[in-house]
Amino acid sequence: MIYAVTGSTGAFGSLVIQRLLDFKVPASSIVALVHNQSKTAHLVNLGLETRLADYDQPSTLDRALQGVDRLLLVSGSEVGKRLRQHTNVISAAKKAGVKLLVYTSLSHADTSVSPLAPEHKGTEEFLKTSGVPFVILRNNWYTENYSTDLKQARTTGIIEAAVGTGKVASASRSDYAEAAARVLIGEGHAGRTYELAGETWDYNALAKAASEVLGRPVVYKTVNAAQRTQSLMAAGLSQDAAGFVVALEQSIEAGSLAQAGEDLEKLLGRKPKSLTDGLKASLELT
Repeated sequence: MIYAVTGSTGAFGSLVIQRLLDFKVPASSIVALVHNQSKTAHLVNLGLETRLADYDQPSTLDRALQGVDRLLLVSGSEVGKRLRQHTNVISAAKKAGVKLLVYTSLSHADTSVSPLAPEHKGTEEFLKTSGVPFVILRNNWYTENYSTDLKQARTTGIIEAAVGTGKVASASRSDYAEAAARVLIGEGHAGRTYELAGETWDYNALAKAASEVLGRPVVYKTVNAAQRTQSLMAAGLSQDAAGFVVALEQSIEAGSLAQAGEDLEKLLGRKPKSLTDGLKASLELT
């Protein structure tokens, strides 16, 4: 059995690779698919084969997926380009005869109001009609997404956001990566869609957890969209980037990430890391 992971030098893909090795998958059975082969020395040192797989260059994907039995498609990072990129990978997987494709999607992608949802929804729809056996992993927010807020709160004592009383059911990236690795090497998952999430919390709880992690008082400051946009631009973001962040936060206020569930715990065979533990781990990584 040959397993392949896209984005193997990225934060998520590299964790999946490590989990596969932890689960005693031989390095010779893992193909690390990468966008830039100049960053693969550590993967080669682990005994892995690395192959160029550029989402924007279908010819590289055709070569990269030859002989691959099971593929983890880690969603791309270029918002606005991802649907086309993902369909390129899925089409190449079909041509290569991949027997199972596991895709990292977004929480409730088919109904979510998040600005990130449409590309994930489109990818899921294409995947379901592609003829490639699939598993969809709909990941809620990464707790690590709040590492910048944590570092700012260390100085200011404030976590600012335009989410109102919105809630999030985040989990750590490492837990999502472990779940992905377990699905990739496991049986009985084909055709399933998993809603992966941790325990639900609001931003007052985030501030409380940040206080514990940082050892100083932290409070949540709720602001409106215009105030948040101004604040983000003052911090150096472009107007477009600030607007996108605010749109994400407003989708959180609307409940896009509020739903918890048991799928992640069931796949892991244990409870996911708590918000506090996830924040601690995110600081250790920065």
